[in-house]
Amino acid sequence: MFYREALDFIRNIERAGSDYGIERMREFLLLLGEPDRKLKIVHVAGTNGKGSVCAFLTSVLVAAGYKTGTYNSPSVLDYNERFLIDGKPLSDGDVAKYMTVVREAAEKENARRAALYSADECASARERIFCPTAFELETALALVAFADKGCEACVLETGLGGRWDATNAVAEKELAVITKIGLDHCALLGNTYAEIAAEKADIIRDAAVTCVQENGAAEVLASKGAVVAAEAQGTGKSLEGQRFVWKGKPYEISLKGRHQLVNAALALEALQRLSEKGWHIDEKAVREGMKRAVWHVRFEVLDGDNIADSPYDVNIPKDKLLVLDGAHNPQGALALKESLEEYLHGADIIGVQGMFADKDFGSVCATLSPLMRKIYCVTPPSPRALPAEELAKAVVSCDGAPETVTAQSVREGIERAFADGCDCAVVYGSLSLFGQLARQRAGRT
Repeated sequence: MFYREALDFIRNIERAGSDYGIERMREFLLLLGEPDRKLKIVHVAGTNGKGSVCAFLTSVLVAAGYKTGTYNSPSVLDYNERFLIDGKPLSDGDVAKYMTVVREAAEKENARRAALYSADECASARERIFCPTAFELETALALVAFADKGCEACVLETGLGGRWDATNAVAEKELAVITKIGLDHCALLGNTYAEIAAEKADIIRDAAVTCVQENGAAEVLASKGAVVAAEAQGTGKSLEGQRFVWKGKPYEISLKGRHQLVNAALALEALQRLSEKGWHIDEKAVREGMKRAVWHVRFEVLDGDNIADSPYDVNIPKDKLLVLDGAHNPQGALALKESLEEYLHGADIIGVQGMFADKDFGSVCATLSPLMRKIYCVTPPSPRALPAEELAKAVVSCDGAPETVTAQSVREGIERAFADGCDCAVVYGSLSLFGQLARQRAGRT
């Protein structure tokens, strides 16, 4: 397949929806020669902070000299960023190459089963047909690519939950990391912190670390042997980043917001556990890696000076700020609220918001709307999107709601926000919003 064909193929599979479970995924990995057994895997689950923790871990492991594969989902700016090697996305050619490998393996197994079970009236539909989901195909692609490219370490982020997530089909793990747990995907994972924690804690096989959790989640994770990371103490912050002390040692990170101190401390605890298991990670690599870690659209602050070096194609007027944040659930909205109050207190802020219909958009609106002078509501580019008009109604129903209008796109919302004279435009909500702002890559086939 060419690159475009690979994307068309996986997007067509996505339309079939999800089917949770790990049995088929384990079968798939066996068909592919068990690439997971060639990797030292750090498995990350949680509600909020997974991507940031993965970014910290990846950056430090690369600085320590480990060739590192990182699997994240969903992608934000470009499809290829789901599959990172040493922090850099797979090339278009490699995505097409490895998508072809996993597609052909699935099709070969499907043909074998069709021949074997076609006359067996007792065979179940699952026995007759081998049809991996899009997420299973992508997980397989990541593991095959990382093993084939000679990666030593693999930072593996769960897609949803943990127990039945395709990533949990890997045979062995060096460490499990559980980030902050919140009430999200309740229809699938449970309605309490304890229930959701139990689903995510199922990724634990051996050593595990977590952060301070809500009552219910804390007890579940403690029963699984998860070590709680020591807290980080902030010592300074600016729009360039923040400094903190962890276990008596000073560190710097570029990621902003108090919640990132929680994520940074969790990553440091994880790295310490890996060191205790024999990984060679010196203090210089830890400091350099933590400082260099980048994770887009998590309170990402842009202006006219740094936009040229960013992956975004956006015009920002002089002396204005643009903040990008994928706050799409109540926990993310609260973190964004705290960061806006901490870093931009007193600023004239206009929001550009887009949400999925299956998220708790009402809570997000209630948390963030009072901070805005005005909000432009947009419809994200996804079948799961909440129409802009319905989102606007949800905003207007909030206490202290600002003027609310709709815009045709995120880019239009940003342009109109700056035209309205605000100090800062804040884009928040579904991660699918931000791809519309990315610089386009030429020459793709």
